Amino acid sequence: MTISAVMPVYNEEARIEFALRSVQWCDEIVVLNKQSTDRTRAIAEQHHVRIIDTPFTEFDTYELEKLFNAAQCEWVILVTASDVIHPKLAGRIRTLLSQKDFPYDVIHVPFRRYVLGIENRRSPWYSELAPVIMRKSIVKIEHGGVHGAITAQSDRYYKMANNDIEAMYHLTHATVDSMMEHSLRYCHAEAKTIPNDYSVKSSFKKILTEAKYVVWNRKSFLLGWNGIMLSCAYVLYWMMRLLYIWERHNPAAPEKYSKIRSDIAKAWEAAPELQKLKSH
Repeated sequence: MTISAVMPVYNEEARIEFALRSVQWCDEIVVLNKQSTDRTRAIAEQHHVRIIDTPFTEFDTYELEKLFNAAQCEWVILVTASDVIHPKLAGRIRTLLSQKDFPYDVIHVPFRRYVLGIENRRSPWYSELAPVIMRKSIVKIEHGGVHGAITAQSDRYYKMANNDIEAMYHLTHATVDSMMEHSLRYCHAEAKTIPNDYSVKSSFKKILTEAKYVVWNRKSFLLGWNGIMLSCAYVLYWMMRLLYIWERHNPAAPEKYSKIRSDIAKAWEAAPELQKLKSH
């Protein structure tokens, strides 16, 4: 066998069908099902995939490690339910992998990342190519983070010619609600993995760095309101991350609220005559 498609999923009944159809060209498909409560697992079972069930977490790099370890092929392509792959790109990939003594370990494929329906060079998330295909033997999972958790222990990479149509399409965050839901999960998970000595000040500087990136490097505002909204969404992620990190350094609110409630309850107990106050 040559290539395994590996796919982590949670409650993806609306999208998993399309993602699975577009990886049927792979020699095997491994789905990591994070205790989905909808029809995700039932749909996956209809597509001749191997399913690994695991408890739900917001994000766990050890899950990724389990998923990659389960792959049995020489090459691995990471796919999410957000992804669909053009058939001609699949054909080009198969042609590359069929070459004897292919001297590369990583393949960068044409990648069209849509966020809130927008894909443009000015988008903060834009990339022409993405390194989604690797030899299993050089994959390393970095524990302690969310972004950049998957790294390749090799500098032998092959960049496919960019193509706007024959590409891998990452169709993420169709609505603002979806973006907020996923961003909260990732921000919370990422904040928990950051070392305790990472300061709120450092996290705030990260916001300034990312804001500069979208304004100065990407110049996303040149897209008009679309670019401004994408910039707001991008920076908002780092702001939510800051809030979770700040909360970790200032965890007193639940205890404070509990004490206030207890004190007020005792005040009521000490004034039984006031418990009978009603307007007549």
